[in-house]
Amino acid sequence: MIVDSHFHLGSCRVFGRTVTRDQVVHAMDGNGIEKAIVQPFPGAPDAVQVHNEIAALGDSIGSRVLGLASVNPHMDHAKYQAEIRRCVDDLGFVGVKLHTLGHAVHPVSDDALVVFETAAALGIVVMVHTGPGMPFADPTHLLERARQFPDTPIVLAHAGASASPGSAIAVAKQCDNIYLEPSWCKATEVRAMINALGPDRVLFGTDTPENVRVELAKYEEIRLTEVEAAWVFGGTATAVFGLRSGVDAELPRGGA
Repeated sequence: MIVDSHFHLGSCRVFGRTVTRDQVVHAMDGNGIEKAIVQPFPGAPDAVQVHNEIAALGDSIGSRVLGLASVNPHMDHAKYQAEIRRCVDDLGFVGVKLHTLGHAVHPVSDDALVVFETAAALGIVVMVHTGPGMPFADPTHLLERARQFPDTPIVLAHAGASASPGSAIAVAKQCDNIYLEPSWCKATEVRAMINALGPDRVLFGTDTPENVRVELAKYEEIRLTEVEAAWVFGGTATAVFGLRSGVDAELPRGGA
């Protein structure tokens, strides 16, 4: 089972990108992806509308698509919380995104705090953009939040993205509620993460349609064991996001 833990739908004014519904389905069907966790881009002209489109896409293809909410937190906090709660309670979303670069938000700021407080109250995952966008996207900024919210899983999107993969590994070593999604990292860096943390702390993710085969190729090159593949491609996401069970292999936390 392959779960893509990081995919986007819609258009983006920040990065000048557009991903269509057909591109999402084609990328999944063409690469053996059973489930994808899909979110709006940070520069979505209307994130609420994209949330609705993600939910509709999931309904139309047999719940293979799950949603992850992404709204700029630089707004009235009650309004922000209401939209995230709607996504979780009404649309069945499984997480929320803190986009440090696209939304220009520091992880230890007051507006970032509401993201973590909302996630903790709803029992969902926080995914945080790391890598490009320093200093806000420095993985070390997540130490404080991870310790403040020890029961909230925190996924470091891009795991430093080759800009700071060592920092991503270091903070994950210190806080076992931090997980790494290493899209855009080098194959050797992905292997280093699995070796350092165990495959139960690393999640497969691609970010965009044209990157799906690239990410799959990196895992082929580092020659995952059967157990490692079971966790990285589906088991970790299943555990972190509370998806249905799909991993038969047993693996102690933190090591192979």
